[in-house]
Amino acid sequence: MSQESNIRRGVRNSGYVPIPNRVFEDDRLSMEARWLLGYLLSKPDNWIVVIGDIMKKGGCGRDKARKMIGELVEFGYAEREQGRADGKFGASMLVIFDEPRASASDDQSGQNESVAFLPQTEMPAPVKPSPVLPAPAKSALSNNLYLANTDYQQERDARDEGSEEKPEAVERAFRRWYAKWPTRDKDSEYAGRKAWQKLSQEQRAECIAKSPTYIERAEKAKISVPWAGAYLTGRDWEKLEDPKSDVALPIVHKPYSRAWHAGRCAELLKPASATMPALPPLLRSLVAEGGERADAILRDRRIKHGWPKVNTMDERVQDRKGMTVAPNVFRVSEGFDSVGRTGELCAAWERFFARTGLPWVPTPDGNVERFFFPPVSSEITDLDAAVSEAWFAFERLVNEGISNDA
Repeated sequence: MSQESNIRRGVRNSGYVPIPNRVFEDDRLSMEARWLLGYLLSKPDNWIVVIGDIMKKGGCGRDKARKMIGELVEFGYAEREQGRADGKFGASMLVIFDEPRASASDDQSGQNESVAFLPQTEMPAPVKPSPVLPAPAKSALSNNLYLANTDYQQERDARDEGSEEKPEAVERAFRRWYAKWPTRDKDSEYAGRKAWQKLSQEQRAECIAKSPTYIERAEKAKISVPWAGAYLTGRDWEKLEDPKSDVALPIVHKPYSRAWHAGRCAELLKPASATMPALPPLLRSLVAEGGERADAILRDRRIKHGWPKVNTMDERVQDRKGMTVAPNVFRVSEGFDSVGRTGELCAAWERFFARTGLPWVPTPDGNVERFFFPPVSSEITDLDAAVSEAWFAFERLVNEGISNDA
């Protein structure tokens, strides 16, 4: 049998820490708890035990990390100590020992020997003793606590922000939110802070979550972001859910609803597309001849291909799918009148669409009983004239809404 050593060690110059064998041989501890104990004993004396650090280094969840710490406490390798400052209780700290506390007390009674007093199997390394006295079991706080991005700080922030009663947590949350607000360079931080403090904990959380989307939607709509105080006081992030708001999130409106009809009509206000499929040779020759037949061919081509988005809306209707509608058009749609499909007013609207070369509303299954169109004045007795006037009034409202948004 080979007499070669199965465990081979490198040269120990630096980067090593002496840890008693018992730490790794105590079968009362799980393998994970033994790893944690070895990991913590390799740290400086002023190291602060943080759950987040254990989770990151151990590749485990919060419950697993707490379970490992619980094992160390149960078997005497760790104790919680309550800090004191100026006669007042401070934060509790976890103190780690390289030998279980129960064994230390047993040693004094002679019933058990601590590994510190067992004979060594090898001669100790010929290193001069350090002139510095060893640190006490409970050291001063680690000097890395002033860093805002340490695990300890993150743990404390998360713990504080879960409590409505801690003003420092509310202030930290405000500073993080205000640092990203677009008007901060010329805004009143004082007014913003006062408004922030008046919000509930749930409102502040919702504000933090939705403010980036609000800013994005405001930039897309080309509207100014309000001052921080006004935004918080008015809870403007709630406008994202209001379909009438300029910053509203896109909402798909059902086919044949008021908003859907208004969106379709608004698309038909736009000029017909300049790029349409070319006519076949026969139709081109008929158009070249001119006359009513040529006008009819061009009108039919325009109706079928002039408004691609309207074509998409009409195609989606067959699958009962709706479309999104701009907020300014949604606001106008609230004034649309319900028009019976078989009534005289609907017939007048259909004649108007035909006269102006606009595609009429499709009814693929024939089950639609009512449409929605701009309101018609009751003072005009001629329905065709009333419909034309209503259409142009609708056009003015949409154009005014677009200019105001810009």
